[in-house]
Amino acid sequence: MQTKYLSTPANKCSGFNDPAAGKETGKGMYDQGADVIYSAAGGSGSGVFQAAKAASKKAIGVDSDQYQSADPAVRDVIMTSMLKRVDTAVFSYIKSVGSGSPLTGTQVFDLKRDGVGYATSGGFVDDIEPQLEAAKKKIISGEIKVPTKP
Repeated sequence: MQTKYLSTPANKCSGFNDPAAGKETGKGMYDQGADVIYSAAGGSGSGVFQAAKAASKKAIGVDSDQYQSADPAVRDVIMTSMLKRVDTAVFSYIKSVGSGSPLTGTQVFDLKRDGVGYATSGGFVDDIEPQLEAAKKKIISGEIKVPTKP
């Protein structure tokens, strides 16, 4: 497993809007043997998709279903995307206000509350969806503990 960061303490969050850096870093990771890169790098992810295309490899998007928003030329390398279900959080808040009991304090929208998920666009994970759903249930139940540090 390889872990690379585009942002450093010196440049804060600049790595989240640098497709060229995403492409260069992705190329390096594929050159070092990576088969799939999970690109949690905002707009820089488009560069990772370009690197995946050039290397005939795969990538995973983040935040939204990036298969839907990516350049059609790279969609075939986006096997899935990790979804941040902001819509779930917003709907829950609006519903709570409407019922007269607004949500306050820290709210966690995890798998159990449908706050995160994965995309199935493109059909690349269709063959393993039963295993993904089984793992999801085990995470929700606590049977599988997800690490919080890389």
